[in-house]
Amino acid sequence: MPFPEHIDRVLDAYRVPADTKAALYDLYLSMGNDVLEVFADLADGVTSAAMLAPDDTLVIREQVVERFLRRNHPLWMAGKPTSSLWHPRVAEGRASGAAIPMSGFPDLVQQVLGEQPLPDGVLVLGRNAHYGGRADTVSFDVIPRELDDALAAGKAEGQQHTLPGSIGETSATYDSVRNVALIWEVQPNVYKPAGDRNRAIAKLWRRHRNWHLVTLSAAMAWFRAQNATVFVLRGDALAITHEVNPAKPVSERIAELHDRTVEEVIRAAGLVLSEPDEGDELVLLDSEVMNHALRKHVLVQGARGSVWKTGTG
Repeated sequence: MPFPEHIDRVLDAYRVPADTKAALYDLYLSMGNDVLEVFADLADGVTSAAMLAPDDTLVIREQVVERFLRRNHPLWMAGKPTSSLWHPRVAEGRASGAAIPMSGFPDLVQQVLGEQPLPDGVLVLGRNAHYGGRADTVSFDVIPRELDDALAAGKAEGQQHTLPGSIGETSATYDSVRNVALIWEVQPNVYKPAGDRNRAIAKLWRRHRNWHLVTLSAAMAWFRAQNATVFVLRGDALAITHEVNPAKPVSERIAELHDRTVEEVIRAAGLVLSEPDEGDELVLLDSEVMNHALRKHVLVQGARGSVWKTGTG
């Protein structure tokens, strides 16, 4: 897919190499027009744009993240919605998702945390705001209250696949027509500090260490408010769903922690987890909540062992 014609003409006029333009286009699909603005600044700093190589575009993402946070973080703190950083790829860089601050933390969050402290930040609901551009995603992030803390998280080493500034998130796909949801991720945006890795955000991580309980609880509360039928991915299916590189497998420990988080939140909500029956399997297959990899697995192996269904027992 090419850039819009008027943008393509400008890049060609400046003799931007084809491989550099391809790298730039991939960023543009994911993050929109801010990529082009940062690239223009980058090109102004060299003798000729024809000198720019694909590796030169690596700095663009970090600068786009900083611009995004400086522009939008004050609005989130004021409770105002904004566009998201990530753009659905079907929109070809021309439209973004939405980032919608929620008013406080749902009661379920406090039920789950008990005496543990709440993170000092704002809970933000993302619609079509997940990296990779898949449609109909819903994500929940806790963004630190202070802009400097959000910037530090946004630049830290990690996955960085929902809202910049978030320590971690819970993501789902929501088929609003059928009112069916699949929660398929409770994942950090930044890696837990260890040794020299992310040492600069060690204190920030500790203050927000309950991000997993907070975001999953928020997701469950939100879907319950929609009266949705909610399925949750099991730890054993993380590798299948995310099409994980076999050379870097999901460890048993990660799968165990995922399941423990799910079980803790479900128990606090007064709900139960059950194996899906044949009717549930048909609901999943008839909806749009599973990605290609999980759908293929369920068609062959069935849904039992891959997802739980949540309910009142």
